[in-house]
Order: sequence, then C-alpha cells, then structure tokens
Amino acid sequence: MKKNYKNKFLGMSLVTAMLLASNAYAGKIIGANVGDAHVANKQYGFGGWNFSNINVILSDGGDFNTTTGVYDPRIYGDTFYSQVKSTVDNTTVLATVHGKDWPVGEPAGIKVINGDIGQGGKPENCIMTTSYLDEFNTGTGESGYLDTTSADGPVPVICSSPFQTHKRFKVKMLETMIDNNTSVGGYYGNYFDLTFNLEAGDNTTKLYQVLQKINNYTTKRLNGYKIEVLDAKKEKNPNLTLSIAVDTWGEQDFANFAHGLWGPADQHFDTNGFFDDVRAYYPATLSSDKYTISYVGPMQGGNYQTLFGNWLTYKWAPVGIFWDDDKDPSTDNELVAYWGDPLGTGIGWYKGNDTNWEKPTPQELLAWETDPWYEMGVIEDTLNLGLNYIVEVGDNNLIGDTFTIRITPHTDTDQAPPVHYGTTPIVIIPTEKGVVAISPSPTFSPGENLTVSVADTDLNTDVSTEQNITIVVKNSTGDEENVLLVETDVNSSIFKGTLPTDSINVGGVNDGTMTTIDGTIVTAYYIDVSENATITASTTASTSSIVPSDDENPSSGGGGCTYNPNNKGFDMTFLLMMALGLLYPIRRRFIK
Repeated sequence: MKKNYKNKFLGMSLVTAMLLASNAYAGKIIGANVGDAHVANKQYGFGGWNFSNINVILSDGGDFNTTTGVYDPRIYGDTFYSQVKSTVDNTTVLATVHGKDWPVGEPAGIKVINGDIGQGGKPENCIMTTSYLDEFNTGTGESGYLDTTSADGPVPVICSSPFQTHKRFKVKMLETMIDNNTSVGGYYGNYFDLTFNLEAGDNTTKLYQVLQKINNYTTKRLNGYKIEVLDAKKEKNPNLTLSIAVDTWGEQDFANFAHGLWGPADQHFDTNGFFDDVRAYYPATLSSDKYTISYVGPMQGGNYQTLFGNWLTYKWAPVGIFWDDDKDPSTDNELVAYWGDPLGTGIGWYKGNDTNWEKPTPQELLAWETDPWYEMGVIEDTLNLGLNYIVEVGDNNLIGDTFTIRITPHTDTDQAPPVHYGTTPIVIIPTEKGVVAISPSPTFSPGENLTVSVADTDLNTDVSTEQNITIVVKNSTGDEENVLLVETDVNSSIFKGTLPTDSINVGGVNDGTMTTIDGTIVTAYYIDVSENATITASTTASTSSIVPSDDENPSSGGGGCTYNPNNKGFDMTFLLMMALGLLYPIRRRFIK
C-alpha cells in the first residue's frame, strides 16, 4: 500500500543527556527520555526490553551487546531481527521481532520512550520500534536517518512522531507457536513473552501505549488472540493492568488490519482500501480484572473473511502487483492488482473493490511486467493485525524489577485454504493477438532507458531457442530507432529490448539512442501480421520523473510485498516458490 501523504512537524534539537535517567522520571520503564541524545552505534531507548529470552541476530554476524545496547557499526541495507525464545525451555524460538533495516532502523527492534508531552491526550510514554525520521518528517528538510550528515544528527521516531513513521514493531508468530495439539483448530497455541525492566523504587502509576503488530507466520489459520500482563513472578498483580488504546485513526476497542487494504478514504488516505472501504478487525475485550484483552471468533467489518476466510497463515497469503507511484523507494508501494477470485467467476488478476474488481488488460499486464517501478509480491498486510492497548504500571516495589506482556494466538476450527491457494500467478499469457508495451509509463525521465516489449505467440516459431524481432520506435520530434527485442525464454512468446534515451543526441535517426526532451512522446509500433494490424504503445518524457537508482534501498526486515530485495521486476523464480509453498516475504521498502 502507498502512503498517500507525509506529515511534517517542527524538528526537535536533541540535547545531550544520560540514556538511563534518574528517578526524577518516576514510574517508568527504563528507556530514553524525550530529549536524550542519540549515541552512535548504541540503540536509542535501550534498557527497557529485557533480553533474558531474546537473541539478537545481525545480518553480517556482528555483535549486539544486550548489556549496553552497543552494536557493531552498520552499513547501508544491513538487516537484523530478534528471536523470542520460549520462557519454558529458553531454547525454542517462538517468534521474531523485526525492525527497519539500517539506516532507517537499528537493532534490537523495540525501544521505550518516556515523557513525550506532545501526545495530545494519549499516554506520554510508549513501547515502539527502533526507527528514525526521514527528511519529510524531521521538520528540517534533511534526513534524520542513521547515515545522515545533517548537523542535527539522527532523529529518532518517538511516541508523538507523525502518522506512518514506522512506530509499530512487528512480531512474527512462528510455526512453533502452534503446539502439538492434533485438533484441526479451536484452541490457544503457545505464548510468547516480551519482558521489560522497571525503574526501581517508584510507587506512582504511568501509562505506556504499546505500538505493535502481530503477524501470522504459524501453520494454521487463526481466529483470535489473547494479551496478558504479568509481574516479575509471572503472576497477575493489581498494580499492573491493561486498558484499551485508541488507534491511529481514533478507533477504539479494535485490533485492526491495514487501513490501506480495508478502510474508507480519510484525512490520511485519499483513496478507499484496496479490498474494501470498510475496516476489517477483531473486537478487543478487556477482562473485568483488567489483566487480559482477548477475542475469539469471526472477523468483523469488511470483506476479509468473505475473500480469504479468517486470519490467514503466511502459507496462504495472496499475491499482488505493486506500483511505486511516486517513484520514492522510501514510501510504500501501491497495490494495483491481486491474484484471486473476488467475484466467484474464476482465478485471475483483479484491480480492486473500487473498480468493481475490473481485470487488467493484457497490455497493462505486459507494461507492469516490464516496468522497473512495478513488482510482484506477497500482500503481507493480510497477515498483520495491529494491536492497540495500554499497560498501566503502578508501584514498582510491588510489581518487581520486571513485568511481562504475554501474547497467545487462537486457531480457527475452519482450516480450509482460500480459493487462490495452489494456483500460480501468471503475469501475462501471450496469445495470437499481439500486445505491445513501453515502460516506464506513462512518463519517464529524459536519459532513462526505456524497455520495449511485445507478447505474441505467432513470433514463437521455435520453442527450443530464444528468438528475436526488431520493431520501430518513433518520437514526436522526428527521431526514429529500430529496437531489437529478444525472447525472455525459449518458449515464453514475450520479447523485450532496451532503448537508451538522451536529451542531447547528436547522432540522429537509428543511432541507437532516442532523443527526448520534456514533453517528447515516444511510441513503439508493432505490426501484427496475423491480425493485419499495427499496435502501438506510448510514453512521455517528463523532467519531473525520477530515474531508478542502481542501488537498492534498505528494507524492513519485517517482511512485506516482495520476496527478492534485489529484483525490481517480476521473476519466474517467484512463481516457482509460490507453487512450492516456500515463500517467506522479505520486504525491500522502508515503510509499513
């Protein structure tokens, strides 16, 4: 999904302070106080998350010191994740916590913020992910990421940071969360514990909003959850309770699925959700003793359950086609089509609820397949449930030096897979009627390479070799180039070629480079002999377009829309992995 706007707020100049402050900040979980300075290669907000059952993994095998929060220097794109082990045997890995890749985020994935008075009525304290602000949200126009050269230095995300600045930490509940119960479903699985260190000697009450998602990477479809809060002895304690939080959109008592998939247009999103304009959610019921928030039952609200059944396991996650519509890799991609059967009329690609589930045309599919700003991947937000709750921390002397948030999934009795499961997403099936596409489209930047493609089974006269054709590409100012297209596989019937462009071209016609200035229209012409027709596709040069970078951008280690962080287009390996049921999505974009 695409973030449709970016909030801005006045930047804060961080002053030097001790990370672990004195008891002047009474009643708090250990962490950072708003105003504490960032320290290089040391996790901001460190000290609150207890690592007794946590193992922090850095992508290069580097070290994260769980005593000091200091970690080995990172480089662009480095990933990390934290294993959450069973507190019963301290061996079995039940879940993983993921944060944004460096320089957007840093290990270990969860931090604690205290004293954020800019919350506007919400708790001034929060438990959140370890992210930093981009140039749009620092208020200075300069990046606040960890690799910034700004004089202000890195700027951590805090409780009151703008909408969609990576506040929620993601917990992937793994296959080990479902115990050895042989029942089809209808039971609570294993639980995972997140334990936090309390500041000693305080007897006042503080509220902590927990900004969290839980993702279903278990082996079964789920239909509910349970959140519990326990003291240092892992017991219920009247000094430690829960309450229901109001989420980002002001909705209370809900555990929500992504608004960009299910939800109406509002002040944050200028379009309706891809699947429905009605929120999809589970109710959140607070127990009378305030120690538990839970729900077990059918999905409420939008059409999630109609399309997919109850809360999907990762094995059944649907596949989508995503478009980077603003050509900004630091924002989420927009979902433009998904592979499924929303109308009960057959499996295929569909554009979304607001189009009355219109099917993309073959030309659209071919253009998407060849445009580097489109990519195919798992729609991971169908697995992500956003939890909205508050922990009320009272007298620390009576709670102990730690407390625990315990989360347990509940399996559904219906374990039938969705209709799309077991089918292979096909980008485009060539036919005897030719299809031509040119990308990027509808605009490109002068100097950017164009990809020209044709799909036509008539051209595939030898299924044992990769064949080629030559087509003509013209521009609106008189330049003309012959472009060689080569078959993508011996029997694909899809032919691709590359045409360089240049705003200063001294060669002329058929010199191998298309002359383009702002506003130049470039058109590819394909003569389909069997149809006795000339088929065209066009795109327009625009100086406001952005050329794709050769460097990949840091991904969220939390998984997401694509399986391959080094591929900006489609890949047949993806389809094979889907068919084998082996796909774990690894997200290459920053935001989620």
